[in-house]
Amino acid sequence: MKFKIPLSQPNLNRDDFLQIKKCFDSSWISSKSPWVDKFEKEFACQVSQTKYAIAVNSGTSALFLALKSLGIGQGDEVILPTLTMIATVNAVVWAGAKPILVDSNNHKDWNMNLTQLKQKINKNTKAIIPVHLYGYPVDMHRLMAIAKEHKLFVVEDTAEAMGSVYHHKAVGSWGDLSCYSLYSNKIITTGNGGIIATNSKRLYLLLKQISFFDFHQESHFLHHQMGYNLVLSGLQSALGCSQVGRFKSLLEHRQTVYSWYRQNLYGHVDFICPLAKTIPNYWFPAIIFRSAQDKYKVIKALNNVAIETREFFLPIHLQPLYKSVFKNEKYPIADYFYNHGLLLPSYFELKQNQIKHICEIIKTTLKLKDD
Repeated sequence: MKFKIPLSQPNLNRDDFLQIKKCFDSSWISSKSPWVDKFEKEFACQVSQTKYAIAVNSGTSALFLALKSLGIGQGDEVILPTLTMIATVNAVVWAGAKPILVDSNNHKDWNMNLTQLKQKINKNTKAIIPVHLYGYPVDMHRLMAIAKEHKLFVVEDTAEAMGSVYHHKAVGSWGDLSCYSLYSNKIITTGNGGIIATNSKRLYLLLKQISFFDFHQESHFLHHQMGYNLVLSGLQSALGCSQVGRFKSLLEHRQTVYSWYRQNLYGHVDFICPLAKTIPNYWFPAIIFRSAQDKYKVIKALNNVAIETREFFLPIHLQPLYKSVFKNEKYPIADYFYNHGLLLPSYFELKQNQIKHICEIIKTTLKLKDD
């Protein structure tokens, strides 16, 4: 079905095309292209606000490589929220470690429950993956204190949170490593792709080696460790360079789009209030209905007029792939958010009158009227 108003669409312009063409004309189109190095430096400076960044072919690859660089594998446990996109848990399993799930915090905070997290730490626990779900920052002061107390690595899943801020500091600059997605629905995109960000020079140099084939200048075809060839191309990086140049305006428009939804829907549906001293990027406006029945009525009504929506992620413990693994585990708060939550359209070209139209349909469907 072709939607009149899709959930998302990338912001692509002539500058993007010209930057890609410049890379194309140079013939430096592979992962050894100077555009890759340029993109990594600009992303680290303007987005992750870290010393280093490593471009890879997806956000999932970023998570996997981050775990491998920390030596995490067979016999290790990694704690993550059940309410997340399946890529988070897939990366843990792919690395050979055991995923340990925790529930969402409460009905007003869909991010991971840090009290439950602390209860699940044992001698096999090696890392925590906080997921800044839909761009809302996790309580990183408390999480980093827990990690420090138990000597655990922290790999931030910032796939949806580029540009979000926690206590005046960029989300993604708190943990040992952070992992971004550059998929086409993200604020900036390279089509497909991912970024690993870090302040550790040692991890940066290691990741540059294992993300490719562990090549060395003095011994190009002598390989001392496993390399995974999960790199980003020069052509994709050229697009990334162009997109980073307007990151601030793309981010600000997402936040403005959210404010328009909130103005029109406040009192009719629930919005999650972010933690104090945080600024979410509002990647997608996420609304909470008072009943699952209301949610499905709205999905149907918007679909009937070709407006796309998306349900929240199905929690990991309910995924067909992992249901048997976590069959005796209950995560009621995550279940609540899945049953009641909905994502609404957001992208750079979306106009205020279109949002008002979407909101009027939602209010009419719920049989609610403005005061």
